[in-house]
Amino acid sequence: MFRVLSLAIIVLPLLAWALPSDSTEMVHIASDSAIYNYKTGVDQYEGHVKVDQGTTHIRADRLVTKKNNEHKIAEAIAYGKQKPAHFWTLPKENEPQIHARAKQIKFYPITSNAVLEYQVNVLQGLNSFTGEKVLYNNAEQTITIPHATNGRADIVYNPQKA
Repeated sequence: MFRVLSLAIIVLPLLAWALPSDSTEMVHIASDSAIYNYKTGVDQYEGHVKVDQGTTHIRADRLVTKKNNEHKIAEAIAYGKQKPAHFWTLPKENEPQIHARAKQIKFYPITSNAVLEYQVNVLQGLNSFTGEKVLYNNAEQTITIPHATNGRADIVYNPQKA
């Protein structure tokens, strides 16, 4: 198993859903194989990918990160081939974990946005968002489920836990 222990902090936009202390934790990435390309800024992790940073976790079959000219991650894409990629975190103490699953999860750390596509399910306690595509905008604190030709958006909201 290939293992990378990163001293740099990868701040994914979904960390906005996480405990503030997670952003200062070390990032641990483990995979069956990896290609780290400093020149192109594109890194690839294949097979049983595990990313852990404090209470924030990602599990995927494949992870690709793309850095900008300042060597900061501009995009990270987690792919689920056998089963959906899985992101989960603890948003606040004494609140249920947030679990997000999709065949493809794109993180845009610089703009604090995320796009979850294909078989998307986001769950926190009794609340859930399901659809073929879910857009998360941290700046506006919005979740958008656009119209899909092959399915409907489904939102379950528990007003007792708002």
